[in-house]
Amino acid sequence: MRYKLILALVFCAAIAAGAVAAPRPGGLGTIGGQVLNASGKPVVGAHVTLQTTEGHHLQTVDTNEQGRFWFASLPEGQYSVRATYEDRVSEWRQGLWVAPGEQTSIVLHLRPKK
Repeated sequence: MRYKLILALVFCAAIAAGAVAAPRPGGLGTIGGQVLNASGKPVVGAHVTLQTTEGHHLQTVDTNEQGRFWFASLPEGQYSVRATYEDRVSEWRQGLWVAPGEQTSIVLHLRPKK
């Protein structure tokens, strides 16, 4: 009986210390980042497009109040990302590698369309 009590206390202490964490979803990663204008200020409401490296559209999201965006729950692999806002566009960031349980972080800079 005393052994079970000690084991329960050790388990509770481990949880409180953060030694036992919830498992991360296997095989999925995230691309996240920020869109900035030519002055280096965040762009609210920019459209950020995610594609496969072969150019197949996967999804588009809008940046938040800090110019940030996220594409979550992506299978491991390579992707391309670009931002647009009104008459401005960023370069395509190609070959972005997504690893399981990790976030690939990028900054996209807008410039006038040519």
